Amino acid sequence: MMLNLDAAIQTQSMLEAAPLLKILNRPPRIDLLPFSPFIGVHMSAQAEKRSAEKSARARGRVLLVMDEAQPGLVSVLQAKGIEVVGVSTGTAAIVSLQRSRPHLVVADPLATGLSVNELAKMLEQFDNGVPLVLAGSIPATHEKRMAALCEGAFDYFELPSEQDLLVKRCEQLISLRQKIDRLRADADLDSLTGLANRRRFRVALVREVERWRRYNVPCALLLLDIDHLKYINDKFGHPAGDLVIRQVAQILSEVSRDNDTAARLGGEEFALLLAGIDVGKAASAAERLREVIGKRSVEGVGNVTVSIGVAGCPASGTAERTLYAASDEALYVAKNGGRNKVAIAPPLQAKLPNVES
Repeated sequence: MMLNLDAAIQTQSMLEAAPLLKILNRPPRIDLLPFSPFIGVHMSAQAEKRSAEKSARARGRVLLVMDEAQPGLVSVLQAKGIEVVGVSTGTAAIVSLQRSRPHLVVADPLATGLSVNELAKMLEQFDNGVPLVLAGSIPATHEKRMAALCEGAFDYFELPSEQDLLVKRCEQLISLRQKIDRLRADADLDSLTGLANRRRFRVALVREVERWRRYNVPCALLLLDIDHLKYINDKFGHPAGDLVIRQVAQILSEVSRDNDTAARLGGEEFALLLAGIDVGKAASAAERLREVIGKRSVEGVGNVTVSIGVAGCPASGTAERTLYAASDEALYVAKNGGRNKVAIAPPLQAKLPNVES
């Protein structure tokens, strides 16, 4: 997901400390931030929703851009486990593409309002590249297929005589696109925790700061350090240290909304990027997060604590670098003040205590 700067921002209610609920032997659900409008929806329900969307996406999705319905082609594709997400005219292709996010587009070059060259260029830039295959009633001569390749399509097939070849090519291209998606997803995730890695975090940070520039929507950045992780590794061993890291990551994942970004930046350092939240609410959330992490015991280690630095855009910085630097300096203050603390970056032009200029 991925960068929809025009997405509507949900109305945020005032932050309220949520009680810690003990349900059976599972850890409590944590509400650090408002989950409006469904306050009572548990994180497990959100996880199930994401799982269902991921399962649907795994089937393979094809968008047909044709003037007439193709029931025979649709039936064969569905029999192969491929979802046909729509049959659209050329003029409506852009809207259908944005809504359905297909793995593959199959288009008739004679469809009304369709420019194959323009469509191919658009698909190349959309969602990291979506392959295009052409199919229609014109005979699939050598010249026609060469023209299709020159215009940016992967192939051309004559319908209905080459329908079986078209379906086979669809299967191949969808499989290739799904492999690329998986590799790209793996490249954006931290292997130990499953959280976003530094690369994905930077993309999200740029997105949220840009959202403020365009729509005046605030955001906040929490930088966290696990206190004394080196001592934990030395005393209990690195496997125990990994358990501590995973538990902190799990808590961050539990408290994150769909539009937040929880990331492990490396070692014992984490980030939680809060969308649509000003620095005051973020500070309250950070304090509750610190308390929750400190109360949840790690098997074989005991309780651990974190230090947190909080900064907001535009209060503490109006660019990616300045926002990160402000949060990082606040984290330094929290650690220098004895750890297991939350420090808030001062407004622009002000100066943090205990930090030399």
